[in-house]
Amino acid sequence: MALSDPPVGWGVSWVRVPVRPSVSELRRAVFEALVLPGRFPHRSAEADERIVGALDEARVLVVDEAQRLPAPCLEYLQSLWDRPQARMALVLCGAGSERAVARVPQLASRVCAWQEVGRLAGSEVAATVSAFHPLWAGVAGGEVAWIDQSCTHGVFRTWAALTTHLQNALLTVPDATMDRALLRRLFRRLSPPA
Repeated sequence: MALSDPPVGWGVSWVRVPVRPSVSELRRAVFEALVLPGRFPHRSAEADERIVGALDEARVLVVDEAQRLPAPCLEYLQSLWDRPQARMALVLCGAGSERAVARVPQLASRVCAWQEVGRLAGSEVAATVSAFHPLWAGVAGGEVAWIDQSCTHGVFRTWAALTTHLQNALLTVPDATMDRALLRRLFRRLSPPA
């Protein structure tokens, strides 16, 4: 939603970070997201110099699961943003990321907008998930509605998790087909019985 219409000339980079990364791991993730040439430098100062140089060009850095970032990592992102020559915006995504950002008051004071993404309405689900991943493009609307009523309940993150599990099953299980039996097994992974 936040990136539906970025300003002309602004690039968008998706920063893929591991769970509970160190600052070094986050630095490497930013380096890779910017698709900088050459190998990742061994010295943090050199890596930061190359990253900041790349941020001279207008760039939006998107970090998902930001609620899992420890305070030092959030401070690192803030330090990139604070460089005078950097032309960047940060989009921090994830349920609870507002609490993580609040742990770093200097970063929290720079928030321009908070956006909450609610559940998808039943009428939005089929179009949204088919645009999200080609796996859903050929699935009949009735089947998508059944999946939503049975498991995902309009929660986009649940759709994303189901997509990952389904794609893995189709790629790794011989003769696997997307049918209700397979989907029911995957539903249990997403919401195990109490």
